[in-house]
Parts: sequence; structure tokens; C-alpha cells
Amino acid sequence: MQQRIKRHELKPGMYVVSHGLGTFDSPLCQVDKPILTQANINEYVPADVEDVLIDTGIHISLLDQARPVGVPITTGLGEELHIAKRLYADALVHVKSFVDDVRRGTDIDCRKATPLVQNFIDSVFRNEAAAVTLFKLRGFDEYTYTHSINVSILAVLLGKHLGLDKPELLKLGLAGMYHDVGKAKIPESILNKPGKLTEAEFNVMKAHPLEGFRIMKGQKGLDPEIIRAVVEHHERHDGSGYPRGIRGEDIGRFSRIIAVVDVYDALTSRRVYKDAMAPAKALGMMYQWRDKDFTPHAIENFIRCVGVFPVGSFVRLTGGEFGIVSSTNAVRPTKPEIKVVLDAKMRPQLPRLLDLEAVENTPQAQDIAEVLNPADFKIDMERFFSA
Repeated sequence: MQQRIKRHELKPGMYVVSHGLGTFDSPLCQVDKPILTQANINEYVPADVEDVLIDTGIHISLLDQARPVGVPITTGLGEELHIAKRLYADALVHVKSFVDDVRRGTDIDCRKATPLVQNFIDSVFRNEAAAVTLFKLRGFDEYTYTHSINVSILAVLLGKHLGLDKPELLKLGLAGMYHDVGKAKIPESILNKPGKLTEAEFNVMKAHPLEGFRIMKGQKGLDPEIIRAVVEHHERHDGSGYPRGIRGEDIGRFSRIIAVVDVYDALTSRRVYKDAMAPAKALGMMYQWRDKDFTPHAIENFIRCVGVFPVGSFVRLTGGEFGIVSSTNAVRPTKPEIKVVLDAKMRPQLPRLLDLEAVENTPQAQDIAEVLNPADFKIDMERFFSA
């Protein structure tokens, strides 16, 4: 439901559709962005604007609901991150091997991925923030391989928040690991083309789910839900996806989960034809596609899972300092805990923890002004999580 309000009534958590009245004195300007921080108000809506159109339904579902409480953290972030990096490297070796085998026409054995996914599940249950942080720190540029690992880990993370037990998470993680196996049959000239695909090239690309099915159907003892996710991860809630154009509940439950994390990792990864998108921006875009591309509440659940500002995000605070999101806030997603590491001139300073919710309404109050790409500033994020 849309409602027109005055600019001074805008608050974080609201979703701005547009501002202006469409007249000569007040031209209409489309915004279509969530207000995540107080600073976003000035960013999206000029000070001389009076009337703003908001979507009242988004505020409640996006920011006000607490996510499910997970299991207690049993290892520190730095310790678990070290373990997770080793697991990631092991998985990379496996993915390279099975993709190369598929390209050569050699048979693959999906059972080899079972201990890898089990280790990811154990890591997520010890400290899930390490899994989220790993995506900010990974140094691998081989998207063809790393994407499968990222989707597997993110699927496990989201599945855990949806209440799946470990046997179900294992199947879901395997589905994520192999969801794009069919791309091994797609020419690399299309996979890595720096420009826009032609219609003919896109039709070739769209064949990869069915290619994946042909590869996976011969695997002994593989759960049908895993194979289904391989085929259906590009189906969309409104029926606009491929290869079959099915919709709604006709799409399998694992397929719906994989669809969300697949898009998220694609948006936040650097490719030959685009830079990586900041997680907060990617989540905002995906939120606009809710109930069209994705199952109702799927994006809201994912946002509550990883946080509006995921752990590891490099941010500039309204006070000018720079820091890294060190933990999310389940009830107040726009008020995470920040490890402040650089002053306003980007000079290193003694790190300190700043809880944005705890300092709210105090002289020390700050908000996140913007999320930045640390690579643009040659910031080595990993060293800030070593302790």
C-alpha cells in the first residue's frame, strides 16, 4: 500500500517510491529505494522536497521482524574464519576437478562433495558470521568455480535460518554445490563474454539447467530434490524463469532457496563485465523483485539471515570514521556493531567496537553513511579479523 507523507516524516525503515507531485514546481522523481539510515534521507530526497510517496508494506516486513535465534556461537570470528578459509580452499580444488571432468566428458562422483558440505554446515553452526565474512575476504577471481561454493555456503546459511535440520542442509548444500554444473557444457566464450549476450548466445546459456540435469541424473543415490534444484534454480515465482516457466509452489523448496542465494552471489561478485555490487545495494535490488522473481517472504528471510549490512561490510560512518561490520543486530538490522579502524582521513587508528544501537540518542550517536568497496581503497580487510 502506498501513502504520501511529508519529507520530515521520513524515518529509517521506510521505502521511498518517489518524491514530488508531478507538477512544474514539483517534478516527479522515481526513487524505489529503502531508507536504511538517516543519511539516506538526504541522499535520496532533496531538502526542498515536501511530498514523498512511500510503500507502507515494506517497512514492517523488511526491518521490524526479528530473525530466528540461532545456536550459540562456539568459536570466535577470527578463529572460525581461519577454519572457513581452509574449507573454502579444499572446496575450490574439488569444484575445479569436477568441472574439468565434465568438460572432458569424464564421469563425476557427487559423493565426494559430501564431507566438504558437512564441514561447511559444522562451520556455520559454530559461527555463521564467518561464512558471511568470507565472501568479503575471498581472494579468488575464478567465478566459474567460486560461485558454486558461495551458493552452497549461502544456501546452508539460509536453510539453517529457515529451520532445516542437518540432513536436509546437507542435501541443500549439495544442490548449491552442483546447481551450475551444466555450465561446464557452455562455451567459455559465452560464459566469460565481457559484453551483453546476443539472443542466440543467451538461448545457449539458458540450456545449462537441462545440461545439468543430464549430467546429474546418472548419479547413484542422489536425492531427487538435489537434481530438481539443478533444473529449477532459474525458475521464477511469477513464471518468467526457465527452462520450463513454472511458477509458485510448483517450484521445489530447494530450488526456491538456491534461486535467492544464486542471484545474491552473482550481484556481489566481480565478473569480467562488471564490478562487485555492495551487499546492501544488492539486497535492496532483490527486495524490489520480491513476489515476482522470488517466493513471498524469501527476500525478507534472507535479509534477516545475512543482515541489511552483512558482517564484513566496509562502511563509512556519519561521523567520518571508517569501519567494518563485526556483528549484525537481529532486531535492529540498521544498527549493527562496527569495528572502527580508520579515522576520517583513512588513517589507521586503534580499533574500537561501536554498537550503533547502544549509542543511539547519545552525543556519540552515529549511523552508517555508506557501504564501500575496500578494494577501491586498497584496504586489507582480513587483518582486522585476525584477532
